[in-house]
Amino acid sequence: MLRLIILPFIFFALHSKSQRICSPEKLPFKNGEQVIYNVEYKMGKSWVSAGKARFIVKDSIYNNQSCFYVEGKGRSLQSYDWFFKVRDKYASFISKNNFKPVYFQRRVREGDFTLDYDYNFDFNDLKSYVKERRKSFTNNDTIEIIPCSYDIMTAVYLSRTINFKEQSLNDSTLLDIILDKEIFNDVAIVYKGEKNITTQFGKKVNCIHFQIELIEGTIFKGNEKMDVFVTNDENKVPIYVEAEIIVGSIRAYAKSIKGTKEPIIYLN
Repeated sequence: MLRLIILPFIFFALHSKSQRICSPEKLPFKNGEQVIYNVEYKMGKSWVSAGKARFIVKDSIYNNQSCFYVEGKGRSLQSYDWFFKVRDKYASFISKNNFKPVYFQRRVREGDFTLDYDYNFDFNDLKSYVKERRKSFTNNDTIEIIPCSYDIMTAVYLSRTINFKEQSLNDSTLLDIILDKEIFNDVAIVYKGEKNITTQFGKKVNCIHFQIELIEGTIFKGNEKMDVFVTNDENKVPIYVEAEIIVGSIRAYAKSIKGTKEPIIYLN
């Protein structure tokens, strides 16, 4: 459930003009922000509400460091649990000093499948110490990292710091992402302009539109794109996301937005 929203940040692309992001100049979120999404699937011609996702930001301390704690949780609706029960969690502690990840946690509970990852980051020695747990085994690894590499949750919030106003159509911003004990270099967020989006409740909001080219695999089709729309303001809150998957389409609407740095500006 949650990985259908988060994991599309892994993709490869070449575009007209690229810049790399390593540390943000300005943060568009603060302690107390919470966004809840309705997650829908399209089977045939019908969109069906099948899950919820919640993202939060909190001030925290980890290993004596002042951090942001960011967390994403996704779950299937109870009415669908009999078919395929989902309880997923992704969470990161991000240093307030340099916006580098300190610790990342991934918990996957999907049907009978379970997977736990714990990453402890050491950017002084450029290493991450990873504990992996599945039903059948537990494994400890040390992986090499690079100075501007980010776990998937840190990357999601880092992407909101991009200054799209300085970009032209089809310009891209590059990130280096750590996932499943690998580093994916030059992950690109491609600017596609602005568009007014109508929410599920009939309110319109001006949004920044960017696209992600998806990797073919067990979830996503090849040569497809995910469309992401974030508020065109100081908050850059993701309002709407849509993508093709192997068995239909998925979309997520922001149902509830609380604790933003600035009030969301609606057009009506």
